[in-house]
Formats: sequence, structure tokens, C-alpha cells
Amino acid sequence: MLSFTNIALSLSGFRHSFSRGFVFRQGFRLPGVTSFAKRLVLRRSFVLRFSPALGFVFIPLSKIVSPNNNLFTLAPYFLLDGKQIRPLREPYEFYDQLKAQILAAKERIFLAALYIGSEEKELIETLRIAIRKSSNLKVHILLDCLRATRGGKSHKDQSPADLLAPLVKEFPDQVTVSLYHTPDLKGILKIFLPSRFNEGIGLMHIKAFGFDNNLILSGANLSHNYFNNRQDRYMLFTNVPNLTNYFDDLIKTIATFSYILKPDENSFKLVLPNILDPSSQSKWFKKHASLIMKCFIEKWMKKGDIRAHQLEQFDTIAFPVIQMAPLDIRQDETATLYILDTIAKCSSICYHNKNMYWQVFFTSGYFNFTQKYKERILNSTAKFRLLAASPEANGFYGSKGISKYIPMAYTFIEYQFFNDIIHYGKGHLIKIEEYKRQNWTFHAKGLWCYLNEQQWPSLTIIGSSNYGHRSTERDLEAQVILITTNDSLKKAMHDELNHLRENTIVVTNETFAQVNRKVPYLFRIITKIIKTMF
Repeated sequence: MLSFTNIALSLSGFRHSFSRGFVFRQGFRLPGVTSFAKRLVLRRSFVLRFSPALGFVFIPLSKIVSPNNNLFTLAPYFLLDGKQIRPLREPYEFYDQLKAQILAAKERIFLAALYIGSEEKELIETLRIAIRKSSNLKVHILLDCLRATRGGKSHKDQSPADLLAPLVKEFPDQVTVSLYHTPDLKGILKIFLPSRFNEGIGLMHIKAFGFDNNLILSGANLSHNYFNNRQDRYMLFTNVPNLTNYFDDLIKTIATFSYILKPDENSFKLVLPNILDPSSQSKWFKKHASLIMKCFIEKWMKKGDIRAHQLEQFDTIAFPVIQMAPLDIRQDETATLYILDTIAKCSSICYHNKNMYWQVFFTSGYFNFTQKYKERILNSTAKFRLLAASPEANGFYGSKGISKYIPMAYTFIEYQFFNDIIHYGKGHLIKIEEYKRQNWTFHAKGLWCYLNEQQWPSLTIIGSSNYGHRSTERDLEAQVILITTNDSLKKAMHDELNHLRENTIVVTNETFAQVNRKVPYLFRIITKIIKTMF
């Protein structure tokens, strides 16, 4: 079993200079330190930072590349026990946990998602029951304004805002509903872009659900298909007050520059709480909201983890990161690129020294990696498996109107990437797998990293980002980078990944030779023009 120190060495492999640091050379051992790092056999020079109060501090990914460029300078961190974390596999498990956690909550519930399905009356009733049970319970719901106020084609079809308005009216002192509106939908775009199409400009895409001191992170929204036959990822964190406080504060902070849902005689109205209008005052709104979010990050960076002096008692560390490019916040992208760069460097060293590969699984429900991510993948010496939705597993497959062509666009984007793999001679390192399961769609996103061909991953990223242009440049996203030495959690992460791969098929030249994969030339041109909205 690897200690945190071993992971730090595997993930670094470079010599660094730190203030108050000690450099240990190849083959050096530290007998009689703590049981946490009893025996060190170092492959390369590295540094352990020493503090008289803390002793030797061993943290994974803490000393990579340079002392001023690592995860600890990019994001706050939280020390956890692996036994506090459990990946869920099936949509129904996610739904059952949501309801159970809601009913058990006594003080707070927060739900952040793109939207709540207008048919989710059972979920709303579950919230109502919980609120009635405890007068101290506060419920905060954060949704995207554009998506939450869009109803169906029929006047009878409610929007999520219509669904929630009665709950706010019944419990005005206990329920708050906040609706974030992108500042990029403004001017002519605001006037002429029709409903649904305007959502391509930018959304609140964070998925985080808190219940007292418990937390569920996911990429799933709160609607019927996500609870039944739309495969996503879901991770339950139990009794993690500090991490839950972080996400609670994140949602409350976004709410300070979001609309508030108020019930009225016509169902609902939207009220701005003494802030700039995101559409008519977009430029100043962005500056104001950006300052608020940067203060949020700075506050949590200073807090750190109050239990750092008990480091040896923990086996897992979590780095929460956010992405809000319209507000000049690029924490998630920076951290993810940093991890990919580190994987590339360490994998190269490992391969040349021991002829072993690092292995990375990277998945997105919408296969449209940014150029930066593509370059890291194509230039790496690690083995990559990229999981994507087949056209039939795309959420837009079989839909009506122009959106029915969206799976074809993703097919073309995937085909371009496949050709890049062949062109750069990376076919032996990079494979694409497509998820295909009858009557199911695929929405999972994230990353798993296996060090030195280990049988279980030591690192995963879970959250809302699809790693495409809109996740990076348009939407609000939140993720957690999770690193662990807990064997039970590592195996659970491995089993979670295998569960996703049970229904995948490796993509080959024959895949794109199929008749239903032929993309008309005109549509290829259109895809290149509008791919930044995916």
C-alpha cells in the first residue's frame, strides 16, 4: 500500500527547493519517522518541507514542478478519511440517496443544479415533508435562470420555477431559490435569441447537493431521466462539515449576484437583490461578480484545513476547484491542465526508467475537448482511454427540431480527434471508447489516474465539467480533485469506472465507416462554426 509520500514521489519525480526544506537523494531512508512514512526509498531527489510544529509533512501533489505552482497554491484543501467517501453507481441509487438525505436533514439543505425537472413532484414533496419536520431547517436551491424559467411547448407544461414557487410561498422563511443569469446574454442576443437557443450562451452548470454535514457531488441534474436511465457519476461524502461548508458558501456566494424567485399571482417573479443587472449592465456586473468570487477563493485559501497538524491520521485529500470564465475565474482548468502536465512528465520518467505506463481514463458526456486538453492528451506518454457517448447514448438523440442533429456534430468532433490520434502515431497509447446501452444515455464526466500501472486509481476528478469549450469558457462549473491512499476507496473508484466501461466499445476505423456515422460536408462546416457552444 502506497503512503501519501509514495504518491507524492510518483507524482513529482523532480527536485525542488523550498524554504526550510530538506533534500533527500536517491536511496535515502528515514528510519523511525512515523508509521505514516516509515520507509522511504526515493527514486529521485525531492523535498520534504519541515515545520517544527508539524514535523515532516507528506502530502500528495504538494511539491510538483515548483513551489509556486502546485495544487496547494491553486485551491483550498480538505483532509478526509477514505471511509467517508462512497461512489454510487446507478441513477436510482442517486435518487434514493437524495430523498433519504433530505428527510434526515435537520439544519440545512442546498441543491445546486442546472434545473429541476418539472415532473419532479415527488422530490418537491420530499422537501416539503422535511421542512415541516424541522422548523430550523433552511433550504437553498440554486438553478440556472434561463433553464429554470423555460417551460414546455404546451402552456400546461410547468417550468422548474413554476414548480418551486408554491414551496417558496408555503415556507417563505425556510426556502430560498436563486437563479443565476449569465452576463454574456445581452443586447441583441438577449432580444433575438429564442428560449432554449439562448442557453448556448452560458449556464449555471454546478451540481452539488448538501444535507447538514453530508455532501453529494455529481454531474447529474434533478430530473426523471437522471434518476432512471441516464448514466452519470455520483459521489457521497459523509460527515464532512468543512467540505460541505465550502460548497454551501459557494452557493450562497453565487446567490448574492443571482435573481431571487418570488411567488406572485401569476406563479412567480424574479427579483434582483440590489445588484447590477446581468444583461443591461453586463460589463459592470462581471467586474462586481468577479471580485466577489475572487474574495471567496481567497477566503477559503486562507482557511486551509484546521486539522493539518493531524495529517498522519488521514488518507485522503480533496481540492475543490471552480470554473467561471465569464467572471475571470479559471481555477478548474488551471488545476486540470496542471495535473495532465504532471502526468505527462511523470509517466515519461516512469516509462524510461521502468518501462511502465501511467494510465488515465478521461470521460465526458459531450466529447468536445478544448485544444489545450487535446494537446496534453496527444503529447503525453501516458496511456489514455477516452470515454464518450455513442450517438444513440447522446442526450439529444431522437429529439425534435434542430437539436436532433447535435449527436451528428459530436460524431464529427470525435472523428476529428480519432484522426489526430492516428496522425500523431498515438494509436498504441490513446483509445476512444463509446458508451452504448439500449434505452440509456451517457452523461458521466471526470478523470481517473492509475500510477505506475497500479491496479486501482489513486486520483479522480468528479464534478460538473464536460471539459469542452462551453464548460471552460461559458458556464459555471465546480469539481473536486480527490487523491487517496485508502485501498477501499481506490477499489471503489476502480469499480465505479469499470461499471461505466461495462457498456463501452472501442472505436476503430470501422466505427466511422458505418452509414449512420457519415456526416454531410455542410454539417461539418456548421459544426466547426458552432462547436464552441457545445
